[in-house]
Amino acid sequence: MGSAVRHSTTPARIAIALALLLGAVPAQAARTNWIIEEDRPHPEVMFSFLGGWYLTGFGGEFRFAFPIVPNGAIEYLNESMAIELGAGYQYFLDSSRDFQRITFPLTVRWDFHLTDLWTVYGALGAAGGLPLDSPHTNVFGYHGYVWPVAAVGCFLHLAQGFDFRAEAGTLGVLVGVDFTLGSEEPPAEPI
Repeated sequence: MGSAVRHSTTPARIAIALALLLGAVPAQAARTNWIIEEDRPHPEVMFSFLGGWYLTGFGGEFRFAFPIVPNGAIEYLNESMAIELGAGYQYFLDSSRDFQRITFPLTVRWDFHLTDLWTVYGALGAAGGLPLDSPHTNVFGYHGYVWPVAAVGCFLHLAQGFDFRAEAGTLGVLVGVDFTLGSEEPPAEPI
């Protein structure tokens, strides 16, 4: 009989969850207007914390991005370019033995600001890795590497200066959070 009571409240829980989601839609609707053709400056410094699956292992990394072309390279598009560098830790599952390494990615990221809610990007660069538990601790030794980086990703802007981030590319599939410093507020309307 206890399970019948639990199942009878499930539709009520689903209805409450749907009502909360639908209540948030009007607040987000204004943020979904297309802004890709508005030429806006983006002088932001960004810090990202990412984790995920790296080809044959898992790990996490910290990334720091600073703008190199905050107004974008194409006059009629809302885009910007940044250099992003980072450091991370990876634990790899190898057929002979598991191993660990630290990594250092360096990329140029091209962001396309679609709406106030979504930004998509592409990134190109390289990453190096140093093994932590190998007698050959260099990027060309046992399980060290220098690897090309090509990735696509997106930012979901949840609040001012706080984003959800997802990326897929030659390093793997990563998700995490991003913090923006120094983002400009829109100018106030004159009274």
